[in-house]
Amino acid sequence: MTKLLVFAGSTRQQSFNRQLAHATAKLASASGADVTLLELSSLDIPMYNADLEAEATPADVIKLKEIMDAHPAWIIVSPEYNGSYTALLKNTIDWASSPVKGHPVWSSSNKPFTGKVVGLLSASPGALGGLRSLSHLNPLLQNLQCWICPQQFALGRAGEAFDEQGEFKSDFHRKSAQAVVDQTLWAAARLAT
Repeated sequence: MTKLLVFAGSTRQQSFNRQLAHATAKLASASGADVTLLELSSLDIPMYNADLEAEATPADVIKLKEIMDAHPAWIIVSPEYNGSYTALLKNTIDWASSPVKGHPVWSSSNKPFTGKVVGLLSASPGALGGLRSLSHLNPLLQNLQCWICPQQFALGRAGEAFDEQGEFKSDFHRKSAQAVVDQTLWAAARLAT
């Protein structure tokens, strides 16, 4: 059973991307994955600041690194702000990739990213579904030595996509998210070391 981490780059209560993360996590669980749905709002992570880091890496940053490292596969659901990913998502990645000087586990900036299989989704009220955020997120994660699934899904007109229970209204949308889940789990099983 593949351990899969799912999280959205948003903390807004009514976020379409959080809705998409929840719906996708349900699909992954039904597909047999051991899913952890991480709400970034549950972690107390400040804006990245090298001076703050020099004093001490925040405890929740270490917790974030541990959570990410424990999962060989991730699904990241990225909102699109001004044609790119959110500051929250970039800040999360910046902290997680920053080495902890002198730490026996976290002294490398590549840990916990190297070799992770990452599926990408996005949601937006617009027709493109946040697709541009994914095009920016791809090279960032590749630079951190992640394996990015070619199958991706951008959910357009997301305000109309979910029912009151948070389920997909459209079979097409459900199958599109499922395709990302399937490829992520397939690749993770084959690339596991």
